[in-house]
Amino acid sequence: MDLPGKGTKNTLHTMGYEQSLKRVLNVRHLIWFGLSYLAPIGLFTQFGIMTGMTHGMTTLAYIVATVVILFTAFSYVKLVSVFPVAGSAYTYVQRSINPYVGFLTGWIMLLDYILLPMICILFLGLFLNQYCPVVPVWGWIIISVVIICSINILGIEPTVTVNTWAVLLQAGFSLLFLFVVAKLIMAGGGAGTFFSWEAVYNAQEFQLDPFLQSVGILTIAFLGFDAVTTLAEETIQPEKNVGRALLLVAMLAGAFFVLESYFCQIAWPLGWREIINTSTGFFEVSLNLQADYMQSLYLWISNLASLTCAISAQAAVARILFGMGRDGVLPKKWFGYVHPRFKTPVYAILLVSAISLTAIAFIDSVMDAMAIISFGALFGFIMVNIAVIFHFYLRGKRRSYGDTIQYLIFPLIGAVLCLYFLFNLAPQTKLLGFTWLGLGVVYTAATTNFFRKLPPDLKLE
Repeated sequence: MDLPGKGTKNTLHTMGYEQSLKRVLNVRHLIWFGLSYLAPIGLFTQFGIMTGMTHGMTTLAYIVATVVILFTAFSYVKLVSVFPVAGSAYTYVQRSINPYVGFLTGWIMLLDYILLPMICILFLGLFLNQYCPVVPVWGWIIISVVIICSINILGIEPTVTVNTWAVLLQAGFSLLFLFVVAKLIMAGGGAGTFFSWEAVYNAQEFQLDPFLQSVGILTIAFLGFDAVTTLAEETIQPEKNVGRALLLVAMLAGAFFVLESYFCQIAWPLGWREIINTSTGFFEVSLNLQADYMQSLYLWISNLASLTCAISAQAAVARILFGMGRDGVLPKKWFGYVHPRFKTPVYAILLVSAISLTAIAFIDSVMDAMAIISFGALFGFIMVNIAVIFHFYLRGKRRSYGDTIQYLIFPLIGAVLCLYFLFNLAPQTKLLGFTWLGLGVVYTAATTNFFRKLPPDLKLE
């Protein structure tokens, strides 16, 4: 059994922090948290849209996205080993590059973390309204926000417990889906074979621009592996355990998505052009499987996935706000507060819950809220990779042959890949993203006397 070590306490003290959150999590807890955040069955929700964009090559898009994410995951592992604190990308960039650049990185990534629970809650409201139309969508949204807020305030243990069961149910549904598809293939349906190269790459249908856009968008599917780092101060021996969990979550997620998308494709090879309603494409896939019961089962499981994704997303963003508040970059009295009994950043959780209520305004425009999430994710990943180069290669002068590969080549590849896919996102997405970045620059300038002083209470050793 891992026990809290003196090294972690000394690291926090050296960085100017006190241990205020409760250390109770191990690698297993972190893996459940990360997987529940990114929702393993989320692929089914996206499949109708993504298979159309890629002309049936969703599996290839997930393979490329997984490679991109693993380069960035490697950078996260390196940084969390030296900065085992809440705050994630914000903290790493702030400590490795510059406090202002760190704040802007956190500002951009708040788009992901704040909007994701709101979107999950929106989906909950929409689907639950279908089951019980007596309660309007906005009513289900309010009920969901109250439940999710209460779970997160009570502490990280109930959050992880709920997430664990949710991931197990999603994994069970995924296995059932694979079994149903296998039964169809063995009966001569679908592609008629388990090994179809065209289900991965079809040269006649491949179109570069939409494929690149799809890979950029699919980074959303991996949001969650990096959220594991936000629980560093609640993890036993975070220097070791957070890195392990982070890599395992990224690899498991990639394996889930590649396998599920491949089986979707061989189940219905021409689905990418025959699906009528891409937003609910998996329902049509279910009909094609001659397994109508999969529709109802998926609705219940996907609602549970949305619930746990919202719980995890809210927990993660609350801890990022806590990290920024503790440093005084955001109002410390509000964001840096930890409840004395529950040991959770209560005010930050309440604020995120209030923002989640804005889901009511997006009932008829889900895509407007979703579009910008991929921009924030890719931007944050770029900065994390650059932070590794600054901290280890430039400042730490780790420049042996092996170190050059670890601390320069790998993170440089990760940064370039993320930058490439960021600029292949839709123009309106980039416009919204850079506008939000501009607002962050204005806020930073206004609170630091136009960059003449450091943010208040910021302690850099």
